[in-house]
Amino acid sequence: MLKDERQQLIVRELERKGSVMVDDLASQFGVSRMTIRRDLYEIEKSNLLKRTHGGAVLPLKSNSYNELPTIRRMDLLREEKIRIAKAVAPMIQEKETIFLGSGTTTLYVTRELCQRDDITVLTNAVTVLNELIANGHMQVIAIGGFLRREEQSMIGHFAERVIEDLRVDKVIVGMGGVHPRFGLTNEDPQELMTDRKILGISDDVIIVADHTKIGHVSTSRAAPITAASTVVTSENAQSELIEAIRGQGVHVIQV
Repeated sequence: MLKDERQQLIVRELERKGSVMVDDLASQFGVSRMTIRRDLYEIEKSNLLKRTHGGAVLPLKSNSYNELPTIRRMDLLREEKIRIAKAVAPMIQEKETIFLGSGTTTLYVTRELCQRDDITVLTNAVTVLNELIANGHMQVIAIGGFLRREEQSMIGHFAERVIEDLRVDKVIVGMGGVHPRFGLTNEDPQELMTDRKILGISDDVIIVADHTKIGHVSTSRAAPITAASTVVTSENAQSELIEAIRGQGVHVIQV
């Protein structure tokens, strides 16, 4: 198992339990306690945990913690997310209008598209907007609404009223969970209706998801798996889950 993959799984275990122990993690992943301690040290630098004697706990959610968790997650599975982004970028054709959602993988997609001046990008993601302000060359349309600081996205009634009147050629979004039975899910129930509106504005919905999202089920179900036309993930995703998703008519690309 790669270090980035192990650290991502440690974060997920911590989010599920609230605390983790070095001995348990070492046994679970079949590595030394020193390796786990180094993992916890590196993850702590991103403010995703606080080390304790013999383990780690979730950090206190100070204002600084709440503001930029998306940015702090950028280095988790970085190479995998870059491969996904590079696979998605050529799918965008000349003169197309696309919607880019929030999240780390969509931000990597944004970076791959920055030099394009022949497309139009709509987004409700502050991170995407900031990237395009600094480096983009295409026409950009920003969707306003209530700020969700944790993901730096605009959600809620105002955003949904605008989104529901739109039609785009492609929607490119990440999801907290991608499951053949339980569908497309995200963690925050407050974002649920905004997610559903976004998924409904195109017949070509591309879900970008690192392999840890495949098979994961988050709190809020936005749509069945068939709402996606394509799922782009990595070769590390569980093969039986990939085949089950394909069995429902969804195109899956592994990179």
